[in-house]
Amino acid sequence: MLAGEAVRVTLVPKDVEEVAIGARQIIIDLIADIESRQATGPFPAFGRIGDFKLPETLIPFTLMGDGRIDRGVYAPSGVGADKLMIRGARISVGEEVALIGADKTSVYGISAVTRLLDGQG
Repeated sequence: MLAGEAVRVTLVPKDVEEVAIGARQIIIDLIADIESRQATGPFPAFGRIGDFKLPETLIPFTLMGDGRIDRGVYAPSGVGADKLMIRGARISVGEEVALIGADKTSVYGISAVTRLLDGQG
């Protein structure tokens, strides 16, 4: 098994007005494989959409193993659920990740990858 490191990944939407970026940013904590830089888990993983400076935009979520974003008990499951395709993506600044919704796909760019722990797991 390859070693990984705990990281906090910040994703920002591409092609949106500058004022809307913070309200739509996604932050999620993952384990990234040290060699391939791909997310290896844990799944489910926990994250949030929005900006702490704009509490009305905050949406906590659980990222399931299939990429489905579960926003809580009333979130759609299966076909209608949004999917964040980060599991197979390279976890590096500048890489792109798709957010697939029921009616559209949005492209997010990784704007920051912050190491959470000094050790490797």
